Amino acid sequence: MSEERIQFNAKKGKWYVSKKIKIDENTSNEEIARVLASIEETLSIKIKDFLPFDMEKLRAIADEIYEKKKGRVKEEDISGALTKLKSPGTTKKLGTIDDTKEGKEILKRLLTEIVLERLGITSKIEAKMIEKYIEKSKAK
Repeated sequence: MSEERIQFNAKKGKWYVSKKIKIDENTSNEEIARVLASIEETLSIKIKDFLPFDMEKLRAIADEIYEKKKGRVKEEDISGALTKLKSPGTTKKLGTIDDTKEGKEILKRLLTEIVLERLGITSKIEAKMIEKYIEKSKAK
């Protein structure tokens, strides 16, 4: 029977990452989830680095939609930002970065991620969250 494992290796120029875990009868599903979340975090960061878009321009568009403020985010901030995010005007601005339909679609998703993060809305589970969960679960 072959060994069960998760193994992710990447090398591009000076960037190198290796994340792996051997899976046996003592490996919990939570530990597997933590490694997978860590891989997802790495991929999410590096994908942006390898895309040909001007990220400064994209952040400037995000600033027009919503600039992060101190304190609690209000409901009207969220609804206003989402309205601006989905507006034809925003799509037109994305066209100044890339004029292809596919490029604008990628940029729209990157912009959505930036704006939602600024609003305090995240959808990704971070490896550290799972790590803390594992620690708390073991302490019980």
